[in-house]
Amino acid sequence: MEETRVKPFQKYQGTHLYHVEGSLQIQFGETKGFHSSCKLTIHETENEDRTKNWLIEKIEDPPLPSENSFMEILHTLEQSSYPAEIKVDEKGIFLQATNHQKNIEDWKQKTSGIQEKYHNADVFRNQYLAAFEDEEIFYRNKRKEPFWNLLLFAPSYVDNGGKNEEVMTWNIKGIGDIECVGTITAEQRDYGFDAFFISETIVPDYIKEELGKKYLHKTEQYKAELTIHMEYNSPKKQYSKKKAEFTLSAGEKIVYRETSSII
Repeated sequence: MEETRVKPFQKYQGTHLYHVEGSLQIQFGETKGFHSSCKLTIHETENEDRTKNWLIEKIEDPPLPSENSFMEILHTLEQSSYPAEIKVDEKGIFLQATNHQKNIEDWKQKTSGIQEKYHNADVFRNQYLAAFEDEEIFYRNKRKEPFWNLLLFAPSYVDNGGKNEEVMTWNIKGIGDIECVGTITAEQRDYGFDAFFISETIVPDYIKEELGKKYLHKTEQYKAELTIHMEYNSPKKQYSKKKAEFTLSAGEKIVYRETSSII
């Protein structure tokens, strides 16, 4: 196969719109399922040092009205923190937030009247603001939203018909980060190629401890499996689609399954 070199692997030059879907199935003691969807608009500008700024707008449907208004308040506070602007390196790896103080001031203005709609909303607003003002912690927590796993995964790849080693850090929602070591391969297509990342990892002790707090049936060993399928568009020099499935299993029993896609 003819060698095709792609570095960096992903570009968002200009403005791009993606639809994001995610589902989560958890079986720690009892089975729970969650589903989410949103739209992402990403605008990229390139800096002189080859780093890039990404302005990310996230739009999702508000939760249905209920007697418990907490989720509505939280949705308003979180939605108002977008658009977020970050700086990434030439591979798309997160470096830092940009214009953070301006983002805070914009957020204050967007949420200034929230107490008129929700009782005691100022309490939650003040708590959110306190977290927002710590830039490092705030963006570390923000990147725990599932779509960031795929958004920031942009490995360099040399297609020589074989397998190349790759490492992907996956955030397990509510549990922690795990380093997934695996291989990436590619298949040529008319528009570019499809890339496949596959990883099987024995869960490290610090993740096992967190699972032990949630999963009633203790086990000696958990296994993490991650598969990612990506469609790369050569003319645009970017991925048009990314889909992933991540599972945690105890023996033959899957206790955590997460799927996500950016299309």
